[in-house]
Amino acid sequence: MRKIIVFSIAFLLVFVTNSCSNDDECSPATISITSLEVEYDCVNTPYQMDIDLSDDFTIIRSQAVFDNLVTGDCMPQIDFDAYDLIIGKKGLTNGFQLIDYDGLVKNCDNGQLYLTVTFVLNATAEAPNATYHALVPKLEANEGVNVTVMVI
Repeated sequence: MRKIIVFSIAFLLVFVTNSCSNDDECSPATISITSLEVEYDCVNTPYQMDIDLSDDFTIIRSQAVFDNLVTGDCMPQIDFDAYDLIIGKKGLTNGFQLIDYDGLVKNCDNGQLYLTVTFVLNATAEAPNATYHALVPKLEANEGVNVTVMVI
C-alpha cells in the first residue's frame, strides 16, 4: 500500500510539474519595438512622413523599398539588418493627441505576431490621414505581422 501511495504522489508531482512548465512555455511574449523618432531623430512622422496607402499597412524589409515607397522630411538610412519597418496610414475623423503601440506580441499558440496601434483622438476638427510606424526586430523572410488599428 505504501508503494502505491509513493508512486501516486510521484506521478502527481510529475504531472503538476509538466502542467506548469507547459503553461509557462505558452505565455505570450512581448517583443520590444522602437521608432524612427528614437533611433534616427525623426520628428512628427505622423504628418511629415507619407506612404501611398489608405487604411492599410505594409512591412518594409530593405532600404531600396523604403526609398521607393516613403516620402517625407526624414529619410534615414535604416539598419535593415537589425529591423523591419511596419508602416501604415489611417484616416481619422478628428485630430489625435497620440499614437500608442502596445508592442509586438508573439502568440505562443499559433506563433503569429500581433501589433496593436491605438490613435487617441482629441477635439480638433481636422480629419488627418496619419502615418504610423514601428521598427521591429528583423523578421523571418516569410514572417508577417497582424496589425490592429484602434481609434479611441
